Amino acid sequence: MGAVGNSCCSSVFGISFEQGVLLPTKKDIVFVCDGSLRSRKTGFSCLASGDDGVGEREGGGGVRMSPVSKNRTEEYNSAMRRMMRNPYEYHHDLGMNYTLITDSLIVGSQPQKPEDIDHLKNEEGVAYILNLQQDKDVEYWGVDLQLIQRRCEELRIRHMRRPARDFDPDSLRRELPAAVSSLEWAISEGKGRAYVHCTAGLGRAPAVAIAYMYWFGNMNLDQAYDMLTSKRPCGPNKRAIRGSTYDLAKKDPWKEPFESLPEFAFCDIADWERNLIRDRVRALRGA
Repeated sequence: MGAVGNSCCSSVFGISFEQGVLLPTKKDIVFVCDGSLRSRKTGFSCLASGDDGVGEREGGGGVRMSPVSKNRTEEYNSAMRRMMRNPYEYHHDLGMNYTLITDSLIVGSQPQKPEDIDHLKNEEGVAYILNLQQDKDVEYWGVDLQLIQRRCEELRIRHMRRPARDFDPDSLRRELPAAVSSLEWAISEGKGRAYVHCTAGLGRAPAVAIAYMYWFGNMNLDQAYDMLTSKRPCGPNKRAIRGSTYDLAKKDPWKEPFESLPEFAFCDIADWERNLIRDRVRALRGA
């Protein structure tokens, strides 16, 4: 596919951007840049960050990163490649990006400013935001979380937090049940879409969405994983989801340790196990 205008390309999640337009390979893409909506179809979306001290605009709609921001991005992506062992990258200067997974569920990266909340409310019908970041994640990128939360309150968007440590599958495994509990409640309320995000929307957030689809959507783990990653290229930790499934389904003191189980263990569950997991996850509401 040819360039649109002057070329200003960078790679995000294995997909290329040219001159503020996200170039799709197979599916229609939503891309918002400089505040204007270029396409209005389901799929991947990106919001340019604007003049917030993170990126500086050049002529032609490109974004030139400040040295500090560039260093932080390189640092973050290096850690992600090393600890998650995947090829995907996060580019903070390109703004919030997200993917519509189901009609009620969106997975994406962190909102960076109050205007991102306006966009999610007005363009995507978001009524719930589930934030999986720790405080240090938000501080690292210089995002003012209080402003984000205040705008959510003004727009009557329910903002929820279920922090999990970035790049840590053990932390993700522990926090998944509570996070899925919040997500399941939000979707069951039916008042609007739920937006689940971490920092990049590549690890923790898609893992929560996959676990929700696995436990509450009558899919096995591979089906839920393939469905999400076919729409949003990412690398959530499947073992953490399996481990969390094991923790919820097996409470017997004599159970075999999860670490000794084969790789396919808890990639699927029996109906009685799924019902048990659902009951235990729902019991975490408000915890």
